[in-house]
Amino acid sequence: MKMNCEHHQDCMQLIQKILDGEASAAEKEAFFANKDLCMPCQKGYELELSLKANLKSKCQLSCPEQIISKIRTKLFLLLILISILIPLFC
Repeated sequence: MKMNCEHHQDCMQLIQKILDGEASAAEKEAFFANKDLCMPCQKGYELELSLKANLKSKCQLSCPEQIISKIRTKLFLLLILISILIPLFC
């Protein structure tokens, strides 16, 4: 197994394409054939896969409806205030 990757930057970009679902079948096939022979590519893939999974699990929370309602109310009041003040200064 190789301990250094001569194309590390290109491989990391390819990993991103694969994980984002943007890589072609040929690109995936070439990367996965190389990944098992190259330690930096293998570790880079595992790290990016883990990061993506962790971010996805942490970002699934939605904003409570109560907060959304308060924001909408404040924006509505702000729009009313602006619509009143603009004619006074124009």
